[in-house]
Amino acid sequence: MSTIYVKTSKQAAYLFFLRNGACGYNPATETKRQGYARQARQLAKAERDARALGYTFAWQPDWQVDHQKEYDRYPDGGPETCESCLMLDPDGKVVQSLGCIDDATPEYRIVVEAELALKALSEVTA
Repeated sequence: MSTIYVKTSKQAAYLFFLRNGACGYNPATETKRQGYARQARQLAKAERDARALGYTFAWQPDWQVDHQKEYDRYPDGGPETCESCLMLDPDGKVVQSLGCIDDATPEYRIVVEAELALKALSEVTA
């Protein structure tokens, strides 16, 4: 598990995702501020619910992509790390994944996990 911070409340989780993860809105139905707040609430809830239901996350190296084509995006010639994140159900089965995550910060890892949880849990309830 990669979560490296302790959230003491729902409010702290909401604020974390508002600062680090909320980045979309529908201009036809909400303001930018409303959209970011909605998404921060959704990510915080998905992260909390996934953990309560026993889902876990595993990070592993993922160098299967040829980064030579992408080096022009990196000022120093390429990423230092390339990883994938797997979301596992309580039985250890992969239910969601994302690969080729370059140079992820601790905060971005948390956001990736919450995004995977949001997608997985929305599919379970659909």
